[in-house]
Amino acid sequence: MLHVTTRTGDRVTALLPENIDLHTAPLLRPVAARIIDEGCRHLTLDASQSRFLDSSGITLLINWYQRLSGLEGTLSLAGANANVYDLLHRLGLDTVITLVPHTPAPDPLDPE
Repeated sequence: MLHVTTRTGDRVTALLPENIDLHTAPLLRPVAARIIDEGCRHLTLDASQSRFLDSSGITLLINWYQRLSGLEGTLSLAGANANVYDLLHRLGLDTVITLVPHTPAPDPLDPE
């Protein structure tokens, strides 16, 4: 499941599951939709625990990027392993999704 770890204004960081695939993508889609519907415009996905990303996961990232972009927002992926990073780079998605090498630290001033 997608777990929100920090929320500050319109910025949200959420932890991705170990596998983002045909089985998990349908579970992730409505959670992210709710996060965006609740006002998130800058979504950072913490991929530090993610090991596998298939075409369903890629489609999900593209859909989230498109939705956020339409709202003048951004999508970032933090802490992706080398395989996930290389896949996104080969597909050219690193030109639209910001790839952050390390997982962002939680905001110590955030009460959540």
